[in-house]
Amino acid sequence: MMWTAIATVILGGIGWIIVKLLFEPLKEIVDLRRQAQECLIAYGDLSKDAPADDRHAAADAFRRIGAGFVSRHYAPYPWANWTYDFILRWLQWDIHSAGNLLISIGNGTQSAGFSWANNSPLVALIREHLKLPNPVASAPSGGWPRPHHPIWSAGQRIQSTQPLLGSGSANN
Repeated sequence: MMWTAIATVILGGIGWIIVKLLFEPLKEIVDLRRQAQECLIAYGDLSKDAPADDRHAAADAFRRIGAGFVSRHYAPYPWANWTYDFILRWLQWDIHSAGNLLISIGNGTQSAGFSWANNSPLVALIREHLKLPNPVASAPSGGWPRPHHPIWSAGQRIQSTQPLLGSGSANN
């Protein structure tokens, strides 16, 4: 009975060490990847005449996330180095290149007036290196977005068998 309790405590400690020392660093990379996607969505359409505060916030966000990727590539925890190599290679994530590209977008956003990052080939490379999906507006089966919706673009037609809301339904 006493050996069972001791074995439980020892195995619990070993489990905690494995989770904390091996999987916690990988979780940080996954969190940075999610933050990179959020940053690209939030600041990817920053216009040339955006206020200086918005440009500064965008530049800081791009550089902070990029520096996080680069630092985890160059200086990973020694005990997690093989985990990084194996798992990141398996996932085909190139965190070093993506981090460098994010830093360069951040530098350009603040100093050179870089705008509309989503139109840049750098963003396509970042998405490729991190295997990020490209966010696009999709139309559910009901035919949304409607022509009066802001994301409707000229020439885009969405076929729908359902009538527009308020256009002669049986309830009128």
